[in-house]
Amino acid sequence: MKTRDLLEEIKENIKDFDIATFEERARDENTDQTSKLHANFHIQNYNEIMELNIDENDESNIKIDEKLVNDIKDELADPLKDALLKVKKNLKDS
Repeated sequence: MKTRDLLEEIKENIKDFDIATFEERARDENTDQTSKLHANFHIQNYNEIMELNIDENDESNIKIDEKLVNDIKDELADPLKDALLKVKKNLKDS
């Protein structure tokens, strides 16, 4: 896998992310400072990713270990799966 392919996959996965919620939180005078910093962090990262482009012939379009990428995806997915199971259990119990 090349870095360009991974970037495009990431962009595809976050393109529908509701960034407006974070923008509102960052502007809200009643939001505490920690939450504002957190919101601005997400806004900055989202914009940086969406604005980044790697051309096919760019020197940063290097080959990356696909197994490593898949391992990282699995690590990120595990906590999300656990959280989803907890939510489902809580809904079922209520």
